[in-house]
Amino acid sequence: MKILYTLSIEESDLRSLKELGYTIYLTRESGPFTQEHLSADILVTYDAFAHLDISSMPNLTLIQLGSTGFNHVPQEVIDRGIKVANNPKGFAIPIGEWIVAKILESYKNTRKVYQQQAQQIWKQDADIDELYGKSVLFIGTGNIAKEGAKRLSAFGVDIFGVNRSGKSSEFFSKILSFEELEGEIENFDIIVVVLPGTDKTEKLIDRSLIEKMKEGAVFINISRGSVIDQRALEEMASKFRAVHLDVFEVEPLPEDHPFWKMENVYVSSHTSFRSSQVDRRRFENIYDNLKSFIKGDALPSEVDMRRGY
Repeated sequence: MKILYTLSIEESDLRSLKELGYTIYLTRESGPFTQEHLSADILVTYDAFAHLDISSMPNLTLIQLGSTGFNHVPQEVIDRGIKVANNPKGFAIPIGEWIVAKILESYKNTRKVYQQQAQQIWKQDADIDELYGKSVLFIGTGNIAKEGAKRLSAFGVDIFGVNRSGKSSEFFSKILSFEELEGEIENFDIIVVVLPGTDKTEKLIDRSLIEKMKEGAVFINISRGSVIDQRALEEMASKFRAVHLDVFEVEPLPEDHPFWKMENVYVSSHTSFRSSQVDRRRFENIYDNLKSFIKGDALPSEVDMRRGY
């Protein structure tokens, strides 16, 4: 069985895949792609789809992604019955830590502290608070939300989650349904959006929902820019203690976008997942899936392209 592999890979990891019985073709995300490459049964990639037309790969039966998100995968995989597996846990720990860092940054008012340092101003600012006793709502309760909730639980906060299944999950004191969200969202001090980007979640966090959020709340989006009504958030950003955005409708965020200069908006360049450990975790996930695939077993991280998760 042949794999077209467009990600970076260590020699020892390459040997591990060959020992499973695979023939590996290595190339870059942008190619070149030879006829031999196109004969592969499996594509391992982050996002080669801008350069690689998978309709030219007649033997393709599995796409293994290096990413958590998969809304960039061509929809033809559904009609062709091509399996798709993602990397659901590879970035969860660093993003979970990033969520905690941003919440602490908000309540400890570090931006103002550093501004005062730059201006050599000694002033004990009263606008500093603690996390203890705050209420946190994770909209989405997948692996990233779980890692964030796990870390926040040490701060004595009350953690709620929202999901479609209604199933309870570790580290969440209560799970709400999406139907309950609009009536409950005003009760939370911290709102963290952790949803996949799908047709069903597009602008799910709309103007009406943003209007109902508590004055002085902390708002965080590390899911997809498409999940938020970005214009509505821009217009109402001043109601929040802090707005932390790592993802946007258009990336890079245009230089003239108002978010860059808003005092209470914190912009990062889609970097919440960065860590020295992500490549190792990514390969471990890839290896587990490919080991299962060649044995004919269920894939540990196969996604449902129709459902979007």
